[in-house]
Amino acid sequence: MEQGNERLAKRARNDTFWCFSDEQNAQYFNDIYTGKSRDYRLEMQEVTKLDWDRKERECWRVYSIKTGGHANSIRSTKPYRLSLIWSIHFDYWETNEQKKKLQSNLPRIDTKRGDHSRHLCGNDWCCNPSHIEIGSRSSNEVDKHFHYFLNHHDASVRARFVESFPDLMRNQGVW
Repeated sequence: MEQGNERLAKRARNDTFWCFSDEQNAQYFNDIYTGKSRDYRLEMQEVTKLDWDRKERECWRVYSIKTGGHANSIRSTKPYRLSLIWSIHFDYWETNEQKKKLQSNLPRIDTKRGDHSRHLCGNDWCCNPSHIEIGSRSSNEVDKHFHYFLNHHDASVRARFVESFPDLMRNQGVW
């Protein structure tokens, strides 16, 4: 390659999510989860929301230790992708059926044309594995309509929606 074109050559990345095995990515998130990471920390009560049965659900958010800001990307992917893999390898799920369902559905979100990660809590930054479900694009779009009201800036709108539509929230699986 000519010297002038060397700068234009694309550098080979070896630090992204896809360069590591699922076990390595799970361990990386486990270090964040257990507080051993030098780069990131996990806030496990960033937001607490009530579901249709008035059960509290805690959203998790990852922060950069260096900047103190939100970590929207870790290893060039969303933190929730790492947490989903972590949840399989570190026995997060209460039942083996939950774990197997997620494990079998994970390949469906590997491409842009595939299914989506539905944030049932409505917070796209949340990395609590129990708040994420793999589903169709259309289900994800329906979720957004629910979350317009469930995450509304006016607390009275949120409360009225929850009081009026708990059955619809349960059926859609959102809160």
